[in-house]
This record gives sequence, C-alpha cells and structure tokens, in this order.
Amino acid sequence: MSRRLPARSRPASAFGFLAIFCLAFGASGVPGRAALFYDVTLDLGLRDDSRIFLNVTNDYFAPPPMVAVELLRRCPAPEDDYPVILFLSRVSKRPPEEILRLRLDYLSWPDIMVRMNISPAVLFAGIDRDPGPPYGKAWGYWRKHPRGERIPLRERDVVELAKIQIAARTQRVSPDALVAERNKGNTMEHYVAEKNRHKYPKSKSAKGPSRGGGREKPKGHGKPHDRD
Repeated sequence: MSRRLPARSRPASAFGFLAIFCLAFGASGVPGRAALFYDVTLDLGLRDDSRIFLNVTNDYFAPPPMVAVELLRRCPAPEDDYPVILFLSRVSKRPPEEILRLRLDYLSWPDIMVRMNISPAVLFAGIDRDPGPPYGKAWGYWRKHPRGERIPLRERDVVELAKIQIAARTQRVSPDALVAERNKGNTMEHYVAEKNRHKYPKSKSAKGPSRGGGREKPKGHGKPHDRD
C-alpha cells in the first residue's frame, strides 16, 4: 500500500520553482520586475551612462514591465524620449502611451506640453535662481509669466530640464544643485550613473553597436518640429 504525502508538503515543489525563477531573473542583480527592461536597454547599444539613467528612471516611475518595454522600443530616441514621456505622464496624470502617440505624430516637446495643458512650471520646480544659459531665457520669461501658456522653450530645454527633475527626485538632490552640476559640464546621465553604476552592471552579452548619447533620427518618422 503506497504512502500518501501529507497535503501540506505539496507546495514545496511550487516554492522550488519560484526560487529558480527568481534566481534566473535576479542573476544580474536587477530586481525581477525590472529584469526584462534592463535586458532591453542592453540591446539598445547606448553608452553606459544613458543606459543606467534609463533604468533608474524606469525603477522610479515603475510602469508595468511590458508597458515599459513596449514604450522603450517604440521611442524614436529612447535615451531622451523615454524619460520625458514618463515624467510628463506623471505630472499630467495621463497615460504614457498617449504622450508617445503625440511624439510619433512629429510633435515637438513644447508643442506636446501645450497640447496636454502641462505648465512649464513642472520643468522649473525647485530652480529658484537664474540657471543661466541655456535655460536662463526660458526661466526668466516663466518667472515673469508663470501662468503663460507658451514660453520660449526649445526642444532640448524640455529634455534636459526633465532629466534634471528626474535626477533630483531619484537622487534626492535639489534641482538648483543639479543645475550647478550641469553648468560645470556634468550631464544628468553621468551624475546619476556614477551613483548607481553598481546596481546595473553591463553584461558581456550586450548587443548592438554603440550609438552614444546623442539623438538618433527616427526611422520612418519625420523630425519633430523644434522651436530653437
């Protein structure tokens, strides 16, 4: 007569499977829910600083993993577009997919902010002193017209100021201090990467040519209108 195992011992196999699953996805040191996103950033061929900044941004805003991957893959210039999309999504409480659709429709970031009724104030939060070039003109106009719908923002201004706000939130540093770092020539990607490099080690299996930190021309899309 065979001996039946006690019912309470059966979950052991399920537990073992879960442990193997967690080990497989946590081997790189990246949390399981972020492992898929991490792997995709390795395949983009970005510089280390840009790759780490993307992962820190993703961990902070924490969109659902498959949503994050789909957004990242569809961004014309992921190293710039993905952080701005998540930032504008958070401050506007609108789905990131909606912002990406506007971006893929060739709209510039200043135009997208106007279309979604996002105040420029979100970009200047915590910047209490004139940041100087290249943001000083826009900052000065905003201080005089805080409720104005349009200020002389350039495409690159929105990207850099959004990254300053993200770096401030993720590293718990004042935006004013980060503007000072930026004026010394220290990019936000490098600043954030230096503090988080140990969390996102680069795998030798990373694929794709290095594109650097610059903007890549979208394939099959026209260049968004820039208000420089």
